[in-house]
Amino acid sequence: MRVQVKGVKRYKDRHGTLRLYHRKSGTAIDATLSGAEIAAEVARLDKLHAPAAPKSGTLAGLLESYKKAPPFTDLATRTKSDYQKCMDYLQPIAGTPLHLMDTAFMAKLRDKAIKAKRAGFTNHMMAMLSSAFRHGAEYGLVEKNPVTGLAKAKMAADRKRENRPWSLPERDNVLAVAPDHLRLPLALARYLGMRRGDILKLPQSAYKNGFLSFRTSKTGKTMKLPVVGKLRTILDAAIAVAPQGDAVMLCLNSYGEGWSDAGFTASQRKFFAKCIERGIADPGITLHGLRHSVATDLRALGYSLDQIKDYVGHENWKMTEHYASNADANGVLIDMANLLQGGTSRERKLSNRSRKSV
Repeated sequence: MRVQVKGVKRYKDRHGTLRLYHRKSGTAIDATLSGAEIAAEVARLDKLHAPAAPKSGTLAGLLESYKKAPPFTDLATRTKSDYQKCMDYLQPIAGTPLHLMDTAFMAKLRDKAIKAKRAGFTNHMMAMLSSAFRHGAEYGLVEKNPVTGLAKAKMAADRKRENRPWSLPERDNVLAVAPDHLRLPLALARYLGMRRGDILKLPQSAYKNGFLSFRTSKTGKTMKLPVVGKLRTILDAAIAVAPQGDAVMLCLNSYGEGWSDAGFTASQRKFFAKCIERGIADPGITLHGLRHSVATDLRALGYSLDQIKDYVGHENWKMTEHYASNADANGVLIDMANLLQGGTSRERKLSNRSRKSV
């Protein structure tokens, strides 16, 4: 009876001879060994080829400590994935001693990354490093954060803007033709500026007495936003035909189940492609672009960055400023009642009162 040992690749060559290899390293293993002997050899090779533990006082050591700390572990799954890509890019210099990584070193690293990658990736990488060094300074791993005060990589003037705001016709037309299982997620992004991750994780219990209460996954900010007018109509209609229960998700797929991330991505992509093909939306629409639309419109209506920050759940006003950067602060894009879900006069007052107190 053959003993199955994990970590071994088995196959027969063209002559029918059994060959064994250690999966991680590709090292050949004697096929005549017994099961216990093969297991012992695999354990030896695993230990031999195990990655070395990051050395203290190096960039690798700092990043390893950072990845175990709340500033990283509390990030949204997508953000952690993006930061990991930045760490992978930095692998060739992972052994660099931290005392050599001053502001000048970081400036050269930034300039090199701009040439090898796009400016957006570079700025994301520098943001990750700044967070890691800030963590390191708090725990005495480094004396200071060398990224502080470093200028960002300049974006190309003709670059394609990611997650652009939607035009008002795009918002109206796309929502009008959206299938039932996509209408509510789109409406939550359009009227409340919610992030995709927060939308898909909302339980039915988050909606109560005309308010939607939740904690943002990216910043941990507690939100309580009014649901009125058009959004209330869409939300109530969705709940009326959905299974009931505190454990049931607010947004359900076409099978009446909570969305998986991959499932939502596929459905959304196909639907947006059809909208563009039919001419009811231009290329470049994304769910996150609806969040930009909310911030842009509120800024254009004269609301302060602090007020917008509270409405869309940003941690600081700098991100709000980025989201609202294309707004004309002296103009009015649409009536506030239409922006805040098109409610009645009574509901508008409730919305305005709640917006100020959030």
